[in-house]
Amino acid sequence: MKKKIFVIATVFILLATLPVMADNTDNHPPAKPTITGPSSGKAGETYTYTATTIDPDGDKIFYCFDWGDGNEFCSNYVNSGESIDAQHSWSSKGTYTVKVIATDEHGAKSEPATLTVSMPLVKPLFNKFRIITPRNGIYIFGVRVMPIIGRIIIGNVNVRVAAPDYITKVEFYLPLTCGCGLKLTHIDTQPPFEWKWNVDYDNKEVKDFGFTEIIARGYDKDYNGVSDSVLVYKVD
Repeated sequence: MKKKIFVIATVFILLATLPVMADNTDNHPPAKPTITGPSSGKAGETYTYTATTIDPDGDKIFYCFDWGDGNEFCSNYVNSGESIDAQHSWSSKGTYTVKVIATDEHGAKSEPATLTVSMPLVKPLFNKFRIITPRNGIYIFGVRVMPIIGRIIIGNVNVRVAAPDYITKVEFYLPLTCGCGLKLTHIDTQPPFEWKWNVDYDNKEVKDFGFTEIIARGYDKDYNGVSDSVLVYKVD
């Protein structure tokens, strides 16, 4: 009698577990996601990436983004076929592989989707770009004869710029008297970047005497730009 009770109990246990086993067997992982977003940009700026996929069983899913720089982001659960937007910025230049995996509510994971992203520019390096002459002092025909707070220029002067080695071109400007733009006075494509200011411009067009401003703009090979300016008092 005890043997029959044991057999019947075993059968009931097996029957009770069959639906669970069938459910686990019938679950399918989400399809491989698609990921869209910029494939290149500037380090330090934030970009948006979108991931989308469907679950063949109609289960809810969530997405996990691996940004390739040690950082990750996982979304909340969303419906099958619903997209997720995620934002990220890379702090330094380099090439990164973004990986996205979708997981359904039963724990089944999709194949990873990948996107290669290149961040070629590091902004802080541009801080090294500056006009080094004229700086504080009185300049007479290019010679600094006295240090003062401010810049007084008498006669000609050589305007010099210090720049990182990836700068390939520097443009020099003076303001127009109308306050409506700038006059391009010189372009230098070889370091040391320099403009020999030895020309008197049309005083009705260009503000080249009295209080005026010298503007320098530098560019790298990808035409990313940076600028610096100094206020001077120019005596003809």
